[in-house]
Amino acid sequence: MKKRTNHTRIIAALAIALLMTTVFGGCGAQKDSAKETEPVISSDPISTETSAVSSAAKSEAGTETEIETGNVTAPEAGIVTGRQNGERCEDVIILEGIEETVKYEHVRNDKIGIELDYAYESFNRQSASDCERFVFCYDDPADPQNYFEVTCRAEDADTAAASISEALSKEYDIIKESQVLDHAGSCIHIDASCAKGGKGTPDLLQAVYIIPAADGCRVATVHYTFEAAEGIGSRIRYIMNTLVVIESHVEKMSIAGTWQTATMEYTADGEMYPEYYVRFNDSTIDYGHMKNGVFESDHSNKIVSAEEIRPGKYKVQAETADGKKYTYQTCEEDDSVLEYFETWNEDDFPTMYRGGESLSRIEE
Repeated sequence: MKKRTNHTRIIAALAIALLMTTVFGGCGAQKDSAKETEPVISSDPISTETSAVSSAAKSEAGTETEIETGNVTAPEAGIVTGRQNGERCEDVIILEGIEETVKYEHVRNDKIGIELDYAYESFNRQSASDCERFVFCYDDPADPQNYFEVTCRAEDADTAAASISEALSKEYDIIKESQVLDHAGSCIHIDASCAKGGKGTPDLLQAVYIIPAADGCRVATVHYTFEAAEGIGSRIRYIMNTLVVIESHVEKMSIAGTWQTATMEYTADGEMYPEYYVRFNDSTIDYGHMKNGVFESDHSNKIVSAEEIRPGKYKVQAETADGKKYTYQTCEEDDSVLEYFETWNEDDFPTMYRGGESLSRIEE
């Protein structure tokens, strides 16, 4: 979104009927005819014209389909970037045919690699090193049902889409298709708005957008209740269409020395040795073995965030190729030990600590 100028830019109306088509699409007898894909809302701050998205028919419920979206004239990439994190502006949107002035705040998160504008009077921002989440102001912040969040993942968009589809398919009949967002460009859209087996519309709905990036992908998830589909769901879509992918930034910091896992293995003759020797680089954690005193890497995981929380004490958040998140953090009592937590969320550290995966330094 951009600041209002002397002329008032009016973003094109979001067709509520089309939104509800997406909510009900594919649910048993409700899907008697072909449904259109979700409209893409133009938020081009230069032009008042909207992008035209050709509709594509969805197949019957219970099947995962690949649908190509029609031709889209997307605005110039990156034209909503450049503002400072926290900068505020106003814009006019149209909900249910009525113009509404909305106050937006600009968000820039270099670690995740995104910029967007969110309606700060309606949504509360929950910012973390691995996620930007925007929760509806009347929801329980600790257990929200209506929110929009964006994460950065190391794997490519197709791999992420496959794992997300598999997870959602346990509870939903999903539809997977290609879409184009105003400023983020082409993405994979996964609609999860029908209960498994075509058993109607569930109470909680989801729409996931997987956006390719040079360093993996960005995953934007819209999560809301059925009752909120028209109001909150529409507002979230306006926010999402301001999303811009930028280069993610990992602080350049490496932890010195060679480390070893606490988990041990045995040779055929009963000799014991660590499962892995470990070394830290600027952007990766390398796992390998020692051969004749020389470290040979077996595989590497991507460092998403690294910081020296106090002199000599570090916290490193990393991610495996299949999206598994974990944290190494220096032990409070011993700087030569990096404790392993199978999560990025510090609130879950007490239950997600894995002693066998922790590291001890064997040389500086």
